[in-house]
Amino acid sequence: MPRPSTLVVGAGLGGLALARTLRDRGFETDVVERAPAASDAGAGMFLPANAVRALGDLGLGDAVRERGHRITRMRVRDQRGRTLVEMPFTAIWGDTGDCLAVRRPDLNRILADGVPVRYGVAVRDARAGLATFADGSSRQYDLVVGADGIRSTVRAGDTPRPVGLIAWRFLAEGFAEDGAWSTWQARGQTFLAVSLGGGHAYCYADAFAPLDWPRAFAGFADPVPALAAQGSGAHFGPIEEVGPALGGDGRTVLVGDAAHAFSPNMAQGAAMAFEDAIILADLLERHPPAEAVHAYGERRAARIAHVRDKTRQRDHTRHLPPAVRNAVLRLAGRRIIPAQFRLLRSRP
Repeated sequence: MPRPSTLVVGAGLGGLALARTLRDRGFETDVVERAPAASDAGAGMFLPANAVRALGDLGLGDAVRERGHRITRMRVRDQRGRTLVEMPFTAIWGDTGDCLAVRRPDLNRILADGVPVRYGVAVRDARAGLATFADGSSRQYDLVVGADGIRSTVRAGDTPRPVGLIAWRFLAEGFAEDGAWSTWQARGQTFLAVSLGGGHAYCYADAFAPLDWPRAFAGFADPVPALAAQGSGAHFGPIEEVGPALGGDGRTVLVGDAAHAFSPNMAQGAAMAFEDAIILADLLERHPPAEAVHAYGERRAARIAHVRDKTRQRDHTRHLPPAVRNAVLRLAGRRIIPAQFRLLRSRP
């Protein structure tokens, strides 16, 4: 079957993943990115086992393992450092594979290697496969894929919705818990540190309101105050959600955050984008674009809805009154947490 000409709008994680697998299958694929150049910005990422599995399916498993750091256990504590629930990640993911932590620029470079991208090219509109660019030019494609993030210009009629939280992300030193994913919970505040090896950590924090940084974490148990003190220049912004909007008009379709973005507490953003890319490419290889787009929307709907619902459930639990939340996690955390991820152990 002839390979459809395809435009991928956006050179983030999902766009690069899709472009790689389409080009590997012989598709004529253009990739455009509105940013003027590739960026090394970004802190770190935790890649759960299904994200690592998807990277392996993309042929990038060895590269990401070489640059990443294996995470073997999780621990949830209260603000004073008392453990609420602790378990190895094998209790959550079974034999799905390893969980990894990686610096975001390293992951970007792994995905971008060998993928030609036209930077500084913005798409103003894309309907029925007709891409209109910001300079006024246009081109007809068999398929346009919006992979341009939560504020996608390809998606129409669905604006991001704030979930009420502000998040900070940064890198820090002095984290002695090698191989660990550790979080500390307070009323309306969360602090997360994920080991990058050698005492380095990717840190994430969120709260219901802007904080007096880093004083807001001065009352947390060690090592949180010392880690937070290194985040004065951290990237921060509101957490928003959008979608799901998986289908399209037969010649336009969305992947990754352009199609579905939720609170990051399940760390599934990258995993869902990689899965989107693999499944869409598989379907395009076997069906005309309109059929592939329809099948893609049907195939992804239940899994994306599961992530959305469990994400909201997890946010609700961690923002219960502290005494209630702590009791729930102590008594039932080892049962509840694996159950939230069980569906994701299977291939999509």
